Amino acid sequence: MNLSGILVTADPAGMPAVLVGLAQLPGVEVRQFDAASGRIVVVQEASDVGAEMESFMLIRTLPHVINADLVCHYFADEADPAPGVAPAHDLFQDPAQGAAWQPHA
Repeated sequence: MNLSGILVTADPAGMPAVLVGLAQLPGVEVRQFDAASGRIVVVQEASDVGAEMESFMLIRTLPHVINADLVCHYFADEADPAPGVAPAHDLFQDPAQGAAWQPHA
C-alpha cells in the first residue's frame, strides 16, 4: 500500500468541479480545502506505485486544476524509521478529531 499527500492548486472559480472530480477518483480523499485560494489537500491510497502514478496523473488533468504537487509519500512495507523519527502516516492527523488518519479498509 502506498499513501501520498498531494497539494492540488485549482482555479478558485472551478473549485466545485475539482472537488467533484476528486471525489470520483478511487483511493482519493479530500482532507481539507480553501475555496478562496484554490488549495486542496488530498490523501491518496494506492496498491502500488503504478496505480499511484496513474491516479496522480488523473488529478493533474482534471478540469480547473492548475497544479498538483506530491508533498509526501509513504510505503506501508517500509522498515521502521530511525529512532526518534515519526512514521510518515503520523503526519496525516485530523485536527478536528486529534487522531491519526487511518487508510480505507
